[in-house]
Amino acid sequence: MAIISYILLAILGIAFTIVGLYFLILITRNVKQGLVVRHLLAKRVESLRMTKMLRGLGLDFNQYLHTVPLSKVSESMGKCESCPTTEICDDKLKQGSLEIQDIDFCPNQECLGKFSTQKEQEDQQQ
Repeated sequence: MAIISYILLAILGIAFTIVGLYFLILITRNVKQGLVVRHLLAKRVESLRMTKMLRGLGLDFNQYLHTVPLSKVSESMGKCESCPTTEICDDKLKQGSLEIQDIDFCPNQECLGKFSTQKEQEDQQQ
């Protein structure tokens, strides 16, 4: 009876090891795909005024890209690409340093404002 218990225990151990390795492989693949998606988004965002807007607001583009959910980044990019106020945006961006209240014309003001507030709170905690 003891031998059968040891054999079943060994089989169970092997099964758990296989399942654990499978999940590790899946998680690794998912992380790699996420990095590729973020890299592609970064390339696409670089051509938009949004990166200049982030810089003007004193916000780090890479931190934005890795903190804000991808769905929100993609949504913001779409808003920036179809923005009807590009002339106003260009004029404001020429000023250099901006505040959130300076970009009330921007369709991404709310999202950028939330990110800015979150960043300020994190800076105060450190």
